[in-house]
Amino acid sequence: MIVAGGIYREVSTFPGDDQLYGSAGRAASVLASLTSEDIHLHSYVGKDFLKEVELRANNWKVNLHTKLIERTLTFKYYHGLSTPNIQPLSALFTSNPSIQATAELVLRFGMLEGDAVVHAKTAIFDPQNPQQPDFFDSNGSTAERLAYVLNRGEALSLTGKETIDDAAAMLMNEKNANVVVIKSGAFGAIVYNNSRTKIHAYETKQVWPIGSGDVFAAVFSYYWGEKNLEANEAAECASRAAAVYCDTKLLQFDKSQLESKTFIYKPLIPKRTPDKCLIYIAGPFFTMSQYWLVSEARDAMLGNGYKVFSPVHDVGIGTAEEVVEKDLDGLRESQVVLALCDGLDSGTLFEVGYAVNENIPVVAFAEQTSDESMKMLEGTGCLHFRDFTTAIYHAQWKALTQ
Repeated sequence: MIVAGGIYREVSTFPGDDQLYGSAGRAASVLASLTSEDIHLHSYVGKDFLKEVELRANNWKVNLHTKLIERTLTFKYYHGLSTPNIQPLSALFTSNPSIQATAELVLRFGMLEGDAVVHAKTAIFDPQNPQQPDFFDSNGSTAERLAYVLNRGEALSLTGKETIDDAAAMLMNEKNANVVVIKSGAFGAIVYNNSRTKIHAYETKQVWPIGSGDVFAAVFSYYWGEKNLEANEAAECASRAAAVYCDTKLLQFDKSQLESKTFIYKPLIPKRTPDKCLIYIAGPFFTMSQYWLVSEARDAMLGNGYKVFSPVHDVGIGTAEEVVEKDLDGLRESQVVLALCDGLDSGTLFEVGYAVNENIPVVAFAEQTSDESMKMLEGTGCLHFRDFTTAIYHAQWKALTQ
């Protein structure tokens, strides 16, 4: 089996993390733990990390095929859901010779520093670029049997459609995809082939999303591409693997656990779709840092298709007579409140108390506030997290299931 894609350095500030994987490196590591077949990893590798990549490939037990470039791309994330700062920027404007690969089974990821032209009997393609994704065959790649595995943003951007159902139809009808799997974060995924099947997300205590899509694509490729499971079954195993990874960062999986009728995490059973969820963001917005945090939370929700009520964005700043009743109307209409509690702003705490009295679930993000200060919230059933991404996901899960 061939895996073609990027090997990158991935750095996160909150929480702190520094890894050398990238989409293809992570996927190859996962696949090596699942299959007895040889894994051939094709990628561009910078001179600065060549020795380390070679050592890692040896540890992963994969066969490494490299095209040497000057520097390895680094993706710097402020938090797990932020748009990464990519360095060096000059690498994005450098045209490197295409990777060429042919095999029975290929998992191909989109790349920024070059491209992979592949020819396969069975191919799985993840565009890996929400801004400017390409179609599988745009560079001359071919496959007799093809699956697209991509997230919601990539599907809409790639096809120019307004709904994921229309996006999937376009990929199957015009781009000869046999299967389309569209991932939607906390909502799970949807498989399109001869039918439309919802795949469970699994609720985990912690959520580490950087690389979770790579894990999903790798496990789907193993079960659909190598083991010839139905796409729905393969996607279910992939969703389980992504949950394990999000909670633990582990890249080696127990196949019996992924295939079992039971699973260590409970499946999310949504009562509504994201576009029917309204999430209220309670938090101060009187300084640049406060406003930035509210906006980051709002963008994270909107990017996954949720509706958001943010007082500063939807009502604005004004007198009590001008804003309070409008804010409370928005709160009463919401399925969940995401409360940004660092600083213990009086308005935010009032909104939390009001929500609790109205039986509206509250998910609180408080990175630096003491446990003692959060006692009343936790004692009244509010969920409290010190990781921003985890708080976002749990707010979405609550909204989906209320």
